[in-house]
Amino acid sequence: MNPTQRDSELVVELAKTFITMMENRFSGWSRAFFRFSADEQQYGSNGSFERDGEVSLFSALALSEFFDHMNGMAHELWRGGPKFQVMLLTIHSDFDYRVDFEPLDAARWSISKFDRASGLPAGLA
Repeated sequence: MNPTQRDSELVVELAKTFITMMENRFSGWSRAFFRFSADEQQYGSNGSFERDGEVSLFSALALSEFFDHMNGMAHELWRGGPKFQVMLLTIHSDFDYRVDFEPLDAARWSISKFDRASGLPAGLA
């Protein structure tokens, strides 16, 4: 399925919302990740960011309004846009961003610090 104008608008709005939150809440950040996954039964997200050589995970409780808003937009994109199981939005402090979609592997780009994981999306440097 080809992306629609609305799909493009949603991606830009996701990036703007994410960058704005980072600028307002986490001074000195360099790169941040928002990972959204969805299937027919459920959807959700998590994320992390780099600052001063350290990786931190976001608190969904402390940032509940942000995650509610981002999940709403990402779910709208999932329902109407290109079919995917995982979307990874990567932003940089210079306001550059990239969005990647994974159509098949629901575990792709998992973000965790369990079992000595770095907190960065799995498979990214």
